[in-house]
Amino acid sequence: MTPGVPGAGVGGLFYLASTLLLPFRSLKRRLRGQPDPVSSRQIWHNVAMAGGVVAALWMVGWLLAFIVPDEMVQKPGGGTVAVRTVLPVATFATGVATLMLVLGTVEIARLIQARRHHAPESHQSGAD
Repeated sequence: MTPGVPGAGVGGLFYLASTLLLPFRSLKRRLRGQPDPVSSRQIWHNVAMAGGVVAALWMVGWLLAFIVPDEMVQKPGGGTVAVRTVLPVATFATGVATLMLVLGTVEIARLIQARRHHAPESHQSGAD
């Protein structure tokens, strides 16, 4: 999640993950003989758009790394050494971790809801 970079937030990562998994979902449905409401043309159009977003994010990261200089750190024996920042990796890892937390919470809620929906009724209506 890089602030100010479109597509790098939780919503953008969710879109990318969903879009990149779409061909596999479609293949699974077709192998099972189920109809697929999404055409192959639509699938590959979306995958191409996701690829463009990934390329744009990579380019923005590259430009930022090019513009922002490396940090200079003093060596214990004297002199300085250039150190690369961990911010790009840390922000990406935070974004992916947040996305996994959100998706995990939604899936747990879905399973709880499904269990409640399919649970046998403990109270029967009417008299015995």
